[in-house]
Amino acid sequence: MKNALLIALALTMVPVAVADSSPAQAHPPGWRPYYRPGPPLRYRPYYAPVYRPRYGPVVIVPAPPPPPIVYYEPAPPPRRVVVVREAPPVEEVEEVVEVARAPRAPAPDLREDVYEAPPPRREEPETRDFLGIGLHASGVAVEGEKVGISTAENPGMGGIGFHLRGRFSESFGLELSADFLSGSADNTDLTQSTIPLMAGLTWHILPNTRFQPYVIGGVGVHFTRLEYFGGDYNIDITELAGQLGGGVEFFITENLALHADLRFQTVFKNLDTREKIATDCIAQVGTQSGFCDNIHFTGEEDKVDLGVQLQAGVSWYF
Repeated sequence: MKNALLIALALTMVPVAVADSSPAQAHPPGWRPYYRPGPPLRYRPYYAPVYRPRYGPVVIVPAPPPPPIVYYEPAPPPRRVVVVREAPPVEEVEEVVEVARAPRAPAPDLREDVYEAPPPRREEPETRDFLGIGLHASGVAVEGEKVGISTAENPGMGGIGFHLRGRFSESFGLELSADFLSGSADNTDLTQSTIPLMAGLTWHILPNTRFQPYVIGGVGVHFTRLEYFGGDYNIDITELAGQLGGGVEFFITENLALHADLRFQTVFKNLDTREKIATDCIAQVGTQSGFCDNIHFTGEEDKVDLGVQLQAGVSWYF
């Protein structure tokens, strides 16, 4: 037993002896062998570890989804805003003053252009200063007597006429008219016809509208003829006349207009003396009793007749 132990100890010491027999330069300075206390170690050859991979279960991992499609749109152009500032009405503006405004910094994506609207032009009101011609119909009723031969004198008369109208300012105009009026008494012993030539001044209250009220006043001459008993005795009278009234004129178009008015008339009978009228009556009729004698019942102061005239017509303006 002891021999076996000595042999084993000798075998363990052989590598140490061999190591000590190597040259000195094979070991660093201060090196000395290390003797481990305890039982001797058995020499074992060195085995390099071998990595053996271990295969686990096969796991199928789905492929990741494709990345989303991204569309790039160009940035929209900057917006342009035009601000129109209306100018106040012309009636409220006495003087237009241009004021310089400080420029404002526009937004990054917004461009603003300020446009100052020019003030409206001051237009002159429409003035109908052109000439118009037209036709009209008239009805006349006069109260009173002419000569005094018959109580049927001054019967109701009607007829047609011609007129000229024009404006010489915005509100004032002129009218010239000529009519032919005729009427007879119920008992047909008197026929009266009158040709009035009148000139009047018109005042249009609303001159720039389609519907224009107006006032008219004027003077003229009446040429009147009285025929008694079918023309056995005729007398011609020249009378002075005046008129004052009002009416309306409605413009259907810019050139065509209708009008209607009511005029009060005053007729001054500028007759000869009663003796001359009676002498003329006897010379034409003869000595018929009671016919020419009625002339003497008319008074010298009875020279004014009052009447009214209703007129309606159409005018064409150039």
